Amino acid sequence: MELREVERLIEKYEEGSTSLAEEKQLKEYFNTHSVPSRLESYRIIFGYTTAARKETYQGKNPVGKKPGSKYAWIAIAASIVLALGLFVYQNNSAYKMENEHKDIVMTEEQEQTYQQARQTLLLVSEYMNEGKEELVHLKEINSANKFINLK
Repeated sequence: MELREVERLIEKYEEGSTSLAEEKQLKEYFNTHSVPSRLESYRIIFGYTTAARKETYQGKNPVGKKPGSKYAWIAIAASIVLALGLFVYQNNSAYKMENEHKDIVMTEEQEQTYQQARQTLLLVSEYMNEGKEELVHLKEINSANKFINLK
């Protein structure tokens, strides 16, 4: 193959318009002929597949390893222990919090103050919830304003 033909095929290759047969011609050229220094980078491109076919893997096959290795079992056991520990810790702390409040003994004055504060907070909560219901209408007004401002 002439050098002009090779350069024309390289231009087509760079444009992405070569056929498989033309790419095969380029591979053959770069693998069998001496190449000018300005085209040496293309030798790497077209010679790669030939060199890659000759390569073989010489290491161990990790796919053939048994899935039940001792490290997998250790990881599973550690996960179970961690989950159980968190479960026990959370239940224990919740139990302690419940029992801490049962041991509190209040005087009659403290009990009255507690009941008054509780009633006041319930009343405030009730008014807050009523005010919250009115906010639904505000959301509708805001969404309508968005459509009006678009015009």
